[in-house]
Amino acid sequence: MRDRLQLPLPPAEPPAPSFPVLASLAPIVGAGALWLVTQLSTMLLLALLGPVIALASLGDGRLQRRRALRREAARFARECDALDERIVAAHADEARALALAHPDARACAVAPVNDPHRWRHEEGDPVPVALGVGAVPSAAALEGNAQPQPPAVQARIDALRAHAGHVDAPLVVDARLGVGLVAGPGVGDAHVRSLALQVLARLPPHAARVVVEADASWAWIDAVPHRVDRSLDARRTLVRVLADGAEVTLAAAPTAEALPRDCRVVVDAALDVVRLGERSATPSLVSVREAARAASRLATAADEAGLGGQAALPTLVRLADLAQDAPGVLPATFLAGPLPIAIDLAVDGPHAVVGGTTGSGKSELLLAWIAALARRHDPSELAVLLVDFKGGASFAALRGLRHCVGVVTDLDEHGAARAIESLRAEIRHRERALQAQGARSIEEASGLGRLVIVVDEFAAMLHELPDLLRLFTDVAARGRSLGMHLVLCTQRPAEAVRDGVLANCGIRISLRVPDDADSIAVTGVPDAARLRLDERGRCVVRIAGQATLHAQSALADAALLERVVADSHAHAAPRRPWCDPLPARVRPADLPAHVAGGTGTAVVLGLVDRPAAQRIDPLVWHPASDGPLLVLGAAASGKSTLAALLAHAGADLVRDEESLWDAVHEPIAPGILVVDDVDALLGRLDDEHAHEVAALLARRMREGPGAGHAVALTARRAAASMAQLAPLADTRVLLRLASRQEHVLAGGTNDRYDAALAPGGAWVAGERVQLAIDDHPVAPRTPARAALPAGPVAIVVASPHDAPSIPGVTGTPAAPADVTIGTVAEWEAAWGVLDRLRQDRPVVVLGVDDRAVRQVLRGAPLSPVLRGAPRWMLERGVASRLA
Repeated sequence: MRDRLQLPLPPAEPPAPSFPVLASLAPIVGAGALWLVTQLSTMLLLALLGPVIALASLGDGRLQRRRALRREAARFARECDALDERIVAAHADEARALALAHPDARACAVAPVNDPHRWRHEEGDPVPVALGVGAVPSAAALEGNAQPQPPAVQARIDALRAHAGHVDAPLVVDARLGVGLVAGPGVGDAHVRSLALQVLARLPPHAARVVVEADASWAWIDAVPHRVDRSLDARRTLVRVLADGAEVTLAAAPTAEALPRDCRVVVDAALDVVRLGERSATPSLVSVREAARAASRLATAADEAGLGGQAALPTLVRLADLAQDAPGVLPATFLAGPLPIAIDLAVDGPHAVVGGTTGSGKSELLLAWIAALARRHDPSELAVLLVDFKGGASFAALRGLRHCVGVVTDLDEHGAARAIESLRAEIRHRERALQAQGARSIEEASGLGRLVIVVDEFAAMLHELPDLLRLFTDVAARGRSLGMHLVLCTQRPAEAVRDGVLANCGIRISLRVPDDADSIAVTGVPDAARLRLDERGRCVVRIAGQATLHAQSALADAALLERVVADSHAHAAPRRPWCDPLPARVRPADLPAHVAGGTGTAVVLGLVDRPAAQRIDPLVWHPASDGPLLVLGAAASGKSTLAALLAHAGADLVRDEESLWDAVHEPIAPGILVVDDVDALLGRLDDEHAHEVAALLARRMREGPGAGHAVALTARRAAASMAQLAPLADTRVLLRLASRQEHVLAGGTNDRYDAALAPGGAWVAGERVQLAIDDHPVAPRTPARAALPAGPVAIVVASPHDAPSIPGVTGTPAAPADVTIGTVAEWEAAWGVLDRLRQDRPVVVLGVDDRAVRQVLRGAPLSPVLRGAPRWMLERGVASRLA
């Protein structure tokens, strides 16, 4: 706050005396009155008293006015002298405050070790340095009348204003602008040395790095607690200090043109004076010996304060040696500086991003962090989901941890997609739980543990599953209240971590990264890009609201991890955000008991995975409502075992073309017809039979539900022969198909194809299912066969040699009898005889194909499907095969 000093009131000038009109007139009036009464002329002489009185009054007024002016001038002089003294006192206080706020190099060198004003720099604050002591604008301000005054008064007021306007105090500039000193050899070094000590006393050692290019006389700076990179350069003196949000450049050169371009403050310097524009100051310089003592003093202060630069960090820290007793919600001590560093993911986060290139120690840091959390927190308080998109080996040592609710890897594409749905469901579950308890956040709820999602190689995960970005952005935004925390690890954070996620990551850790951009993207400073290759586990840590630190990641050795895993099994497992994946094999006995085997109107086919609802349900087929069923799958995919499962549930199972022909020609009746490998069966039929079978089967699929009849088909692919059947299947099961193209043509989506699906694994309406595998043998339907009739019969044979030995053969087409036999040619020669005979007797066809038969049996139906030589009978318009 500026000191407010009041200017004294200027001397007040009394008003000029006025002419005494009444006093002058009074004697004249009185003299006239006396003359009228006394009639004496001498009375008129009294009128002369009026002018006398007027002149006397004017003289007295002027005398009093001069006396008042002398009193006002004396008052003004006294008040000006008192104000001058107050200005001197205010300047003294101001100078002391400025000197305390901006200590010069000598003051920094002798400051006590426990100086509370040392290293109080906050990110974004200026970095002030004192060039010297000189006349600087004062904070004192004079207030008062600014109206023009008489010359003497105005001169005194101007003198007071000039006195108050400037104070002898440190001439301060912001070192972030870059300070360049134009000075000769030696003199410039002394000035840069003094300014560098001021900067190092202001910027904390754990958050700043010093780069020095100068001659050997600068060896003293190696003793400061900051990290120092020094190189010999006799041509110039250049000091750069890099810190959180601040970059300071100090340089000296004989000419202004030789200074670095980032030195925007150019000072002409000598041993006894510095000039900045029109201002000048007397510098306070330190020698090399004094600077060395000051550097040693800074190092001692850093050690006692528990701070330190990179040189103070340990090279190896064992997690077993770090006590996990820090207070907080989710504290974990897995980093160490000069002292152990505890990070609370819930309080400091609620999320974290970890950057680091290959070989920098990312995986070891994540293992140590998870192990530290597991050592401190029970599974009821903390669950951990591990996502490893580097093959799954990173978290192998923690798979058995009771806190671990799942491991997702890039080797399981569908498992990763399942994790997405499950995490969305977990968000909804936690929202409902908070709403049910009337809680605004997890801190106010009971029975709801925290979930930490650790991702190793976040960029690779987003490349494989871009939909995850929206999910992780949602978790990042709402995770604090829901108790869901992200720890995202990636090699290139500048490219992988989007602003929507990064904005909510209060914890940022960067191990060694390839370039400044990646380091700045995480921590705001380029330090991580300058870590050495051999500094595995060395990292830069930035926590929101705190200073940036250099630290060493702890190492969790195999013995410790085994002990942590073993100890975790003393506790009950936490609630999992999803169910276990579907088993690779489901048996009918594994299906829910209340619907296992079917009820006549519904059949349980297997289990369906519903990660979005966080449960596994039975896959139930209700023929009446779900419509016909089509199961498509390659060889050994499980389609035939599904057909067997339906057969055990009471379905009519067809596995050959003859039985298929019989089944579709029967009247529609309640029940389930299952045709296994329908595409293969239709493919073995000629065009006419295939068309008729497909048409009759399609009719059953359309009309069956009204009569309580259902159709289930299995096929290897949606072949052309099934063109009229496939669209009628309201329920479609896609088992493993031969190729991704066939999967898509069958109605599946490109991302749902999995060539490694186990037998029984399938997709139904976009949901992952596992069909039950029934290994018990099942008897399929057998083709119906009729006996050769013994009574009157007409027989058509291909040649006389094909005539069977049928007793009672007495007739020929030319001369019919009870048992008449003839070749196609003979029946054609006896035109119309066969048509007349079939009116009252069966016609038996032996060894004659359909085309030849229809030459003599006009209007006859197609023969039944036969796998051998034609041997069938037509009776009363119905064709049946013979035994």
